[in-house]
Amino acid sequence: MKFLKLFEDFNGKFVGYHVTSEKNIASIMKSGLIPKVPKDFGDDGDVKGIYLFKTKDDMTNALFNWFGERIEDWEEENDKEYKETCLTVDLTGLHHSLIDSVEYEWTCTTTITPDRIIKIEKLY
Repeated sequence: MKFLKLFEDFNGKFVGYHVTSEKNIASIMKSGLIPKVPKDFGDDGDVKGIYLFKTKDDMTNALFNWFGERIEDWEEENDKEYKETCLTVDLTGLHHSLIDSVEYEWTCTTTITPDRIIKIEKLY
């Protein structure tokens, strides 16, 4: 169970953080987070999954660096605000579905149901 020590604890639950556009929240709350290859961001070679930051610090660091740059590019290309929103997701019991791809991020290979979303937080 050494793997679980990498998770942040949120009221006794192991959590990860998913950043999405506010416009996706209604759909996510209906159908959950569904694994897919990123369309808005990323380079060829991204795997099908749900991308989750391991900690809030990891998420914040990405938003102030590479991920924030991708969002700015998307906003310029689409001429509208992305309206970044953070979902705190309960990953308790899903460790078998997580790929530990890089030090700051997991890729979840299974659907995350809406009941696993513990908190929705606007970041804009």
